[in-house]
Amino acid sequence: MTFIKLTKTFIYKNINTDNMRGKLKKMFMLKRSKKGISPLLATVILLVFAVGLGIVVMNWGRAHVEAASKCAVDTGLSIVNLNNIPEICYAGKGEKGYVHFIVENGPSVDLEGLQLRIIGTKNVYNLEIKENIPKGNSLLKDIPYNFDGFGDIRQIKITPKIMLYPEEKPILCPEQALVTGEIRSC
Repeated sequence: MTFIKLTKTFIYKNINTDNMRGKLKKMFMLKRSKKGISPLLATVILLVFAVGLGIVVMNWGRAHVEAASKCAVDTGLSIVNLNNIPEICYAGKGEKGYVHFIVENGPSVDLEGLQLRIIGTKNVYNLEIKENIPKGNSLLKDIPYNFDGFGDIRQIKITPKIMLYPEEKPILCPEQALVTGEIRSC
């Protein structure tokens, strides 16, 4: 005999009232008649768990890919050459100076803007250019530059910005930056 049968037999023999026996009988019947989770409810719980796990894995993967390869696309950004001379130069004096350049985007990806860094002998000038440059197009810019505040130009760095995902902000591509230390007078 099993433990439950022995327990029932002991309880039934030692309890004299029919009312108490009826209650105990109902209690044992309830325990035996309980079923597990219905198959439909188990399926719903499993689906919710699977979808949640999928969302977590996709977000983790996306963050991992972003961190590993910020600018895997070659933008093909270049300074335009006119008569074999790079079209990047400076003009003016003092507060009325400016930097002139023409850049050309490659055929791979649209650029969402440029980050310009000019290192002078006195200070560094940073500027964000928010003009889009479609694939294969060029951009001509004259950027105001204060020679009194920043000094003579030692280096210019032009870094492209691309849109990795449509719903996010553009990111800088430092691997694709153009750096020049030889800037001529216009």
